[in-house]
Amino acid sequence: MRILVEDIMTRTPKYCAPETNLAAVTELMWIHDCGVLPVVAEGHVLGMITDRDVAIALGTRDVPAHDVTAIEAATAPVVYCRDNDDIHAALHLMGEARVRRLPVVNANDELVGMIGINDLILAAHPLEGGKPELDDEQVIEIMRRICAHESKQVMAVGA
Repeated sequence: MRILVEDIMTRTPKYCAPETNLAAVTELMWIHDCGVLPVVAEGHVLGMITDRDVAIALGTRDVPAHDVTAIEAATAPVVYCRDNDDIHAALHLMGEARVRRLPVVNANDELVGMIGINDLILAAHPLEGGKPELDDEQVIEIMRRICAHESKQVMAVGA
């Protein structure tokens, strides 16, 4: 049986507008218990902003959160998948791009969902004891690729 992204994605994802300030972005993340928001204009994903992006943006500037917009701190261009993609294509894309979450768009490139590690785990181990849609080994392999450390030279603070 072919499993599509739309079969396991989270529908109606929370998002923010490009002009949303970081204070409001943080509040949205807090209220909706999420660490990432797509930055959306007219239904189209322009970027992705994470709680880490907010922390880095505010930690490297001497300005209040309400003076920085989401689009200024967001990551772009966006890696995304389509709702009618095979789930294995989305898994491969997540592993290659080393991202924990992907926005899901429809044929008109409009945001319709999100797929993340939590969706993959629940597809492999449904809470209600239903039939798993994904194989454990596939999920673990993708998580291993996503979580692999890049070789980066670490600079000491104050150096």
